[in-house]
Amino acid sequence: MKKLLSLGLIMWGSAANAQNAPATATQAQGQARQLGILVGGTATQYDLCVKKGFLAKSDQSAEETATSILGRMPASGGPDQSAYVQEGWDMMKKEISTHESFYTQEKCAGVGKEWAKIVATARKK
Repeated sequence: MKKLLSLGLIMWGSAANAQNAPATATQAQGQARQLGILVGGTATQYDLCVKKGFLAKSDQSAEETATSILGRMPASGGPDQSAYVQEGWDMMKKEISTHESFYTQEKCAGVGKEWAKIVATARKK
């Protein structure tokens, strides 16, 4: 799980840096997918952990919050990449649903911490 979280943080940093540097269409698409994987995937994991009773439910689902976060992100000046963000998120939804049994109380604690970091980072922007 720590490797997954580390990878997620790297992808989050890459996606954030992508907004500051010009990128080719392929790079921008890949970074958009990574953003969907990290933000959307973590939100999906969080909601699954809530469903299992391992994390506290809030007023808004994590997936609703992720949609809001992603909707507020500024475009990088190029074409809209939202379809690629959604593609990354959808890929994670499929993987998470296939491996629901992986999400134990211990794993969900890590998901909760990661989701809190994402939300806190999004609020700063």
